[in-house]
Amino acid sequence: MSYILMEESLFRSLMGRILNQAIDVNYRFSETDYWMNGKKVCEFLNISQGLLSALRKNNMLFYCRIKEAYHYKRSDVYKMKVSMDKELVESGAILGGCRIIKTEQEVLDAFEKATI
Repeated sequence: MSYILMEESLFRSLMGRILNQAIDVNYRFSETDYWMNGKKVCEFLNISQGLLSALRKNNMLFYCRIKEAYHYKRSDVYKMKVSMDKELVESGAILGGCRIIKTEQEVLDAFEKATI
């Protein structure tokens, strides 16, 4: 595992741009893709069933209950993911590393190499 170290201002600038682009994305789904079950929501948000239940009980995530199963609007789940990622960035919880990067291009190159 490798880490990337960069100035906090550059990191926040890049993450802000990424999050703003994610918010601007207009998601289009077929009728069958409109809802997600609880298991898929937990996997996508990387949360436990208990936290999902708490989000549901506190009306933080819209849901529909059919018999014993809960279903969640995909667009609301995506908005929740953007919100959670934004909080992580703002809290600085994902900073750290051992390689110093000074420019945006170096960051883009590093991410490109990591995804290949």
